[in-house]
This record gives sequence, C-alpha cells and structure tokens, in this order.
Amino acid sequence: MSPVSAFPTQPREGLPTPTTEVQKQTLLDYLTAFGLASQLTQEEKLQFMEVAQAFRLNPFKREIHVAVYGEGEYRRMSIVVGYQVYLDRAERTGQLDGWRAWVEGQGEDMKAFVEIHRKDWHSPFVHEVYWKEAVQRKRDGNPTSFWSKMPRFQLKKVAISQGFRLAFPSELGGMPYDPAELPDAESAMAATTIEAPAPEAVTKPQAQPPASETATPEPAPIQLIKLGIPPQAAPASSSMLTTGSRQAYQDPYPDESRDQILERLESFLAEHAESFTDRHYEWVMDKAHKAKDREGVLKMLSYSAKVVKNEAAVAGASA
Repeated sequence: MSPVSAFPTQPREGLPTPTTEVQKQTLLDYLTAFGLASQLTQEEKLQFMEVAQAFRLNPFKREIHVAVYGEGEYRRMSIVVGYQVYLDRAERTGQLDGWRAWVEGQGEDMKAFVEIHRKDWHSPFVHEVYWKEAVQRKRDGNPTSFWSKMPRFQLKKVAISQGFRLAFPSELGGMPYDPAELPDAESAMAATTIEAPAPEAVTKPQAQPPASETATPEPAPIQLIKLGIPPQAAPASSSMLTTGSRQAYQDPYPDESRDQILERLESFLAEHAESFTDRHYEWVMDKAHKAKDREGVLKMLSYSAKVVKNEAAVAGASA
C-alpha cells in the first residue's frame, strides 16, 4: 500500500467563509491576457463565463481553465477545474471532518480509495476507482505521458475528485471535472484553430522603397512554428506563402517538398501520440492529405505543434 494522504479538518469559528463572486470583466480580462479571446467563439466565451460565474471560479487563481481543439465538426471545448477546488469548497461548507486517500495494488490491479468524513454523517463515505477504468491510453494501448509518469497521483486525483462530488453533491454537483478524469484529447490539449496572432505578435516586414505611390503593400508575415526551433530562430531565407485571404506565412521548410513535409507531420504525430486520440489523429492526417499544396500541409504541422505546446498548460491547471 502506498502512503496514505490524511487531512484532518481544522476547527472553524463562526459561519463558513462564502466564495467571492467572479465579475464578468475579470473573466474577459483572463481570456484576453492568456490569448484565449481570439481562439474562442462568442458562444464558447459565454459558456465559459456562465460556468465560472455560476460556481464562482476565478481563472486567475487557477480554479478553472478552458481549452479548445479541432476545427469544424471536430471542434471541442473543455472546461476543467483543479481537484483542489473540490477540497476548498467542501472545507467552506463547515461539514468536512477530515479525509484521506490511498492506493492499493500494482499495475493493472491498482486502485485508489478516498475516505471522507462529514460532521453530519454517522459513518465515513468511501469511494474507490480502478486503474483499468480510469487510465487514459494512447493509440498503441500504453498509458499517456502523465499516467505513465505519475500513475498513483493521477489515480488518486480521480478518486478524490469523484469522491468529493459524491459526498458534497449540493455544493459540487455539476462542477467541471478535473483533467485527470477526462479523455486525453480533452484533458491534454489546448489546440487552437490556425489563425493570425495578435497584432503585436505579427512580425513586421522590413521597410522597402515603394514601387509606386499606388502600389498595394505586402501583408505582414505571420510566422509558423518550426518544430524544435524557436520562432525567432527561423532561417532568414525562409520563403513567404500567401493565401487567398492575403495573409502571408513564413515557410520554415522552404527546401522540402509537400511529401517531405507530410512525412515530417507523420513523424511528429507519432512522437507525440499521447496528445492525439485516434479520431483527432485521423482528422489531422485527412486534412493534410487533402491539402492541395505545401501550405495546407504546413498549416496542419503548425496546428499539431500548437496542440503539443499547450499540453503542459492545460495539465498544469490541476497541478
């Protein structure tokens, strides 16, 4: 048996401290500060703000996090909370009288327990979660990176989150889940649609003598992420790609053909398989194969890089 996490509740004086109402402007400021305002649709913003205000969850305190991934019919949004939020809200009721969590067994037979004591209950509430039912796996059947690195911690988080929602249904019922409880595609990705970055992030082109007073200015280049190389380190010789919408993208692989970039994409997805479900992987590859030119494949490569880049940020919401 692994060490038991036991937490007695400290005596309270007076009434429990109420949670603070979260203002709409606070939520809008958060979405802007973290670059989410341009990634979410108006309906998604409204949904996030309604949930945050209904449960009085402050994103600046890492109590709630939102992530989007996919495009079109595959676009999904996940709203998650850290498991510490459940503990805090249960403590604020004044009815929590201590709790403990532990893990028994090894490997596929491992299971986590949480025991919760309420002052208004005669017996403790005990909840158990089985590894086989909770673990998130990659396409090859192996556990995802977080479940491989911290299997007991992940399993205990699931048990704690589920247990406290069951023991305090009036206070926690309907609250968003902890990322460890969600399918990997929804817990480990904060992928965005491929779009231009904020104006201040756009790389300004060097000034060029105007060909004529009426010449149409070239659009500012928007840099694609070159895998393994910071954006500022992209080669100066990178060529420029222009879309039909007149947005120019800096090509990080100007000497590679469409097929070579497609192979690069396949290798990248295989290397980061834990970040993509089967359906998401197939969607990315389908979009890339249907792309008419190199630019379309480059967009999917950049999109995939964003998925992986934001993985730690979403997982960190519950750390």
